[in-house]
Amino acid sequence: MNKIPQFTDDKHKKLKIGRISYINVNPVYYQFDHEPLSADFQVISRPPAVLNQMLLNKELDISSVSTSAFARHSDQWMLLPDLSISCYGKVLSVLLVSRYPFKELHEKNILLTDESATAVDLVKLILSLKGLFPVYQKGKVKEPADITDSAGAGLVIGDAALKHKWENHFDHVFDLCEIWNHMTGLPFVFGVWAVRKAYALKYPDRVALILKKFKASKEEGLLNISDIARRSADKIGIDPDLSKTYLNSMYYSMSESELECLKEFFSCLYSQKIIDKKPELNFFKR
Repeated sequence: MNKIPQFTDDKHKKLKIGRISYINVNPVYYQFDHEPLSADFQVISRPPAVLNQMLLNKELDISSVSTSAFARHSDQWMLLPDLSISCYGKVLSVLLVSRYPFKELHEKNILLTDESATAVDLVKLILSLKGLFPVYQKGKVKEPADITDSAGAGLVIGDAALKHKWENHFDHVFDLCEIWNHMTGLPFVFGVWAVRKAYALKYPDRVALILKKFKASKEEGLLNISDIARRSADKIGIDPDLSKTYLNSMYYSMSESELECLKEFFSCLYSQKIIDKKPELNFFKR
C-alpha cells in the first residue's frame, strides 16, 4: 500500500477531506480505512448535502460532493480528474417509491429526501422532461413510514434505499438511474470529487498528492470489492450478496461517457430552469 502523504511546509494547515457517509464510496477510501491516518489531514463523513454546504463554507478543502452541488458552484470549485460515483443500469440506491404509476404523478405530493441535491434535481428533471409537475416537499426519508399517506411518492437514497424492501410498501418503485439511462443512453454521475479553487491555487502540490492517494486507494479498493461488500453489509445491516451486487454496479472513473453525462445533465438542468447558470467543467491540473 502507498503511505498516506504527509505535508511538511510551515504554512500547512490540516487538510480537511469530506467523505459521503454511504457505502458506495467505500472502494475509493479503501486505503484510508486500512492505514493509520496522518496528523496532517482529517476525514469527515457526512451525508452529501451536508458535505456540499461544508465545502461551500470552507469547512472542507476537498470532498466528494453531489454532482448538482458542483453544477451550482463550479465557479468556486474544481473537479478532481478520474473520480466519480457513477452507474449504468439499476443503481438500487436512488429510488422514487410511489403509490401511483409514473404518468399519474402530475400535481401529486412528492416527499424529497433532504440528503442529496443530485437525486432531488434528477427526479425533478425527469418529471419535468416528461411534462409532469408534482408538488414537492422536503424532509426525512429513511424508512417507509416517513412517507405518510399525504404523499403520493417519495425519493429515497443511499443506504436507506438498500436497507428496506420498499416494494412491500409501495405499488411502484422506480430506479432513477435506469430511467435516465433509457432516456439518454448515458450513465449517470451521482457524485464527484471537488476541491475549493482557492485552495487548489494556493496549495497545488498538496492537492496533487491527495489526488494520487485517491487514485491508488480506488485501484486497490476495486481489487477488494468482496471484502468491502462484506464489511459494508455488516455496517448497515443488509445481505452481503446485495451489498456486493450494489458495489459491482458502481464505477468510479471520469471517462468520456461520464463527461457526456455531466454535460447533458447540466444542460438539461439549465434548460428546465432548475439551475440559473450553465456550469463549467473545470478540472484540477498539476
